[in-house]
Amino acid sequence: MVSSIDLSTRLTATRLALKAIKEQEDNSAVTSSSSTRTSILDSYGLDTSSSSSTNTRLTQLLAQYAQTSNEDTQTDDTDTQLSSGDITKADFMKELKETLDELTADPDKASQAKAMLEALTAGTLTVSDPAEGAQIKAWDVASYTETTSRPATDIAMTGWSDFLKDHLKRDGSAYARSETGAYVDTVSGDNAFFGSVGSRYYYLTWPQAKNGALTV
Repeated sequence: MVSSIDLSTRLTATRLALKAIKEQEDNSAVTSSSSTRTSILDSYGLDTSSSSSTNTRLTQLLAQYAQTSNEDTQTDDTDTQLSSGDITKADFMKELKETLDELTADPDKASQAKAMLEALTAGTLTVSDPAEGAQIKAWDVASYTETTSRPATDIAMTGWSDFLKDHLKRDGSAYARSETGAYVDTVSGDNAFFGSVGSRYYYLTWPQAKNGALTV
């Protein structure tokens, strides 16, 4: 079975690949050839071979994305105006808090969202963006109204697949979870969450109580 985190990562790569294909087609007088599309998909780590066990799933994802590409493009434009996507900036922190507030209404994520909001207020919520090679302690813009930016710490720049493989704790074929239902970061032992803020993905960690972990 494909886990939700693996499917989310693959969908992210698929969306990025299709955007690259669309940009190439927009910049060309003719439609991109099949081989060119395959090359772009391969560059994003998406197996397009006929023998691939995930090929059917990929085709379905491509079809779903194609149906909503115009809507997604409009949403991405709006998100870009609302937030720079730069984790060192106050506008990102504002959108991060708004996103967490919205997640508190989701029964499956409410507990984690509330815990992340508490960590944000306490200054113990860490945001990682391996695509940009940056990590930072999040801050509450409501409490630091004069702060427009803070410096980030450099981390290894890597793709999401490798980053999550290195950071999400596993127990056999299952991902380890804390008693709150959050994932567990292998490096720090903290709670972990992988999700989107605006149109981009980020990895969030915050301290957990030292009362063990369980796997599901």
